[in-house]
Amino acid sequence: MSAGEFELINHYFKAAPDAITPASVLLGIGDDAALVQPSSGQALVVAADTLVSGTHFPADAPAEQIGQRALRVNLSDIAAMGAQPRWFTLALTLPASWGSDARREWVAEFSRGLKQCADQYQCTLIGGDTTSGPLCISIQMLGEVVAAKALRRDGANLDDFVLVTHTLGDGAAALDVIDEGTEQETWSDDDRDYLRSRYYRPEPRIQEGLLLQEIASSAQDISDGLLADLGHICQASDVAAEIDVAELPLSASLQKADVTQAQRWALTGGDDYELVFTVPEHNMPKLAMAQAQGQIQATVIGRIVSGAGVHCELNGAPFRVDSTGYRHF
Repeated sequence: MSAGEFELINHYFKAAPDAITPASVLLGIGDDAALVQPSSGQALVVAADTLVSGTHFPADAPAEQIGQRALRVNLSDIAAMGAQPRWFTLALTLPASWGSDARREWVAEFSRGLKQCADQYQCTLIGGDTTSGPLCISIQMLGEVVAAKALRRDGANLDDFVLVTHTLGDGAAALDVIDEGTEQETWSDDDRDYLRSRYYRPEPRIQEGLLLQEIASSAQDISDGLLADLGHICQASDVAAEIDVAELPLSASLQKADVTQAQRWALTGGDDYELVFTVPEHNMPKLAMAQAQGQIQATVIGRIVSGAGVHCELNGAPFRVDSTGYRHF
């Protein structure tokens, strides 16, 4: 670790001397590794994501927004397990071509966004690494959950209802706004602000995941697109799903777009970081009560059936799409 690396870490990422360190962090930033103390009776949940400039965020995106997005997409994995986020590590790769002033300015803004998000969701940065190369952010998130209550992909059963939280397609529509794509005349300034926020500051559904511990039979966060991510549940559970495209929940902004385009964004666009989950019929009254109490916003979009894969219909006819979602390779 170089002197420059130490300086960056100490100045922008290490907690201030007067900051209150959670009792669970026995040893944080500054050593070869961190020491944390999990809560009694809790299993550790570990997730990791890498965001590469130009692939997972625009190369010219504001650094503060990148900091927000990087942590939020990792928190979404924890939410999908019905877990509580606790700690995270950060591996930050910065371009060698940046001068020291540009590096400091970018890291200052990035760390500001990262800290704001960490404070909001009460998770603590406990260590990591910095290096030189193409701009890349890797975060490992650690959470806690009672092992028997963890939400998994392999629990869906025949006749379970399929639901999603909030609205779908906003992440893909946001990229249309950012890239100045085909729907530019559709959006008002307020729509553009809303959609950019949904892309850079997706809401990890932590509280919803905790609630669904007692209700859902399986869950998955929607990062690569509804069809792809629901497909993971179907494959793990050895079942199929039937989806009614007319029931897909769309935001007021997305409803202004071409209807077919909006539906395809909702099905395959990805970057929404909502939860798709399955609920047995006998647990639907519990979900309805939680909805009535404002604890969760969710929409039934289909059922689990025998077979394999995810099948869509619209007005009683098959609805076909060209792809199921984002492919990493």
